[in-house]
Amino acid sequence: MRISTSQFYAASLTGILNQQNTLNTLSQQLSTGSTLVNPSDQPVAAAQNVALTGQINRLAGYAQNGQNAQNSLQLESATLQSVTTLVSQARQLAVQMNNGTVSSQDLQNAAATMQGYVQQLAQYANTQDGQGNYLFAGSKSGAQPFVIQADGSVQYQGDGGQNQLALGPNLNTAIGDPGNALFMNARAGNGTFSVNAASSNTGGATAGPGTVNNTALAQQTLQVDGTQYQISFSGSGGSMTYSVASGNGGAFSASPVASGSFTPGMSISLPPGNTPAITVPIVGTPSSGDSFTIGAAAPQSLFQTFQSLAQAFSASAQASGSNALRAQSISNALASLDQNQTNLLSAQASIGSRLQQVQAVQTQNSSLTLQLQTQQTQLTSINYPQVITEYQSSLTALQAAQKAFTQVQGLSLFQYL
Repeated sequence: MRISTSQFYAASLTGILNQQNTLNTLSQQLSTGSTLVNPSDQPVAAAQNVALTGQINRLAGYAQNGQNAQNSLQLESATLQSVTTLVSQARQLAVQMNNGTVSSQDLQNAAATMQGYVQQLAQYANTQDGQGNYLFAGSKSGAQPFVIQADGSVQYQGDGGQNQLALGPNLNTAIGDPGNALFMNARAGNGTFSVNAASSNTGGATAGPGTVNNTALAQQTLQVDGTQYQISFSGSGGSMTYSVASGNGGAFSASPVASGSFTPGMSISLPPGNTPAITVPIVGTPSSGDSFTIGAAAPQSLFQTFQSLAQAFSASAQASGSNALRAQSISNALASLDQNQTNLLSAQASIGSRLQQVQAVQTQNSSLTLQLQTQQTQLTSINYPQVITEYQSSLTALQAAQKAFTQVQGLSLFQYL
């Protein structure tokens, strides 16, 4: 078989180029540590690697969301703990002022302190995270949720929504709570009904926040039906009596639904009968003509409760009945503060539950990411000893091919003539 010079050059060049290509591939594998230098060489492995990379990147996104959610929930929990502490301080101050021996100066100082508490509460309610988002604005996190008006009232400008972050496929968690649910909508009194003294009362009696004996009946009678009761007193000394009138919307019937002799410290059950829904204690001795109104507890903001305490402390005159009226206002505020504390504790429990969920998902995502990274490493990582050996062999083969080509191309019959 005869081999032409062109065939010889072509075959030799092809062999050298193939050896150089192999050597270049092995060199890239050694420098990158990956077997997938040319995806076309291993299309199945390359496709698997792309899929693994996508999964790892998605998990990284979920991990970042989880960290953001954890930071936001921890900040919210710490803020609500500060609010709870503030409520406790307000409660302690109210208890201190709820006696007849405090001076006018003490009451004025307490009123100023409560106004400061309103400002401090507004600061907590307008807390922002590291990105400038308001925690308690609902889904309107870019707008300040609570604004103190010129008359001292506080307006909520957020909404009732909640921002969500994805922790995984079809798994979201709320990273905030709307401020209206936390600070604006707790019910006054004992949560079911509230008791208010008439501003014209001159006696020394106060009505306690009362107790609920039958929750279903109380809610039906007071909240659904809208029934109200007015307890009025007449007489004096040992011959004092009480009467109970019922009504709706502040209008009461002329005919009482119950009446009887009054003894200081007694409790009056409503509605009258064998199965009363609520009981209201009357502490102290009222004057003839004094009255108390009982109705369904309405939503009352924590700001309103703080401001009602400030107003109660401001009424420092020692006129007849003023101490009892102040004591009634403080008693009502204390009951409302208890409802707000219960509301805040419930919110903190919910936040704690969400934090536990976020941490559990973070742990699971971290474990899954590690597994995928291990699979990807096993799929793409080279065996260094093996590749180094192949590299040395390819380098030797290339050098041999180049030397052989050089020697063979110099052969000619004319050298032997």
